[in-house]
Amino acid sequence: MKPGLKTIVFIVIFFLGIFVGIFFSQPTGSVKIGENQATPLTDRDYFKTVDHLFNSANRSIRMIMFDIKYYPDYPDSPGNYLVYALGSAAERGLDVEIIVDEWLTEKPILTMLKDRGVRIKYDSPDITTHAKLIIIDSEIVIIGSTNWSYHSIDENHEANVIVRSGKLAKEFEDYFNKIWTES
Repeated sequence: MKPGLKTIVFIVIFFLGIFVGIFFSQPTGSVKIGENQATPLTDRDYFKTVDHLFNSANRSIRMIMFDIKYYPDYPDSPGNYLVYALGSAAERGLDVEIIVDEWLTEKPILTMLKDRGVRIKYDSPDITTHAKLIIIDSEIVIIGSTNWSYHSIDENHEANVIVRSGKLAKEFEDYFNKIWTES
């Protein structure tokens, strides 16, 4: 091989190595924003991702959720598994707090979660709490359109994002704590 050709091959392999390293250093679909990582979470991926994050959480889960449904006739439904994972996190000793809209006060699912150690508050009846927000270990934020209902998790097109950012998590924890204190 000619000396000039060796240099060109070396440069191509060098830059190809850098490209491959950058490409494979982030989960598929992730976007690097400064020091943070944002990942789109759509449709059926919501369930498996949130379930995994709940089961691997170490310290805390804060959640604001407009609609949480439990289906006793369908114990294996994905929504039910998220409820189980949330209760299990509290039973493992994590600090688990959720804020729900006032209209959910009569739901047996909330009693079941309370019995497992989840602390629950209801937002003011004067305000509709339509947010769908989860903060895990003061580091991971999941925000988007998915409610915890059959249609949202199993049928609808839903759009969410996971952002790994302590700074953003702090901002949303401040928001959560403001609503928690006012409830």
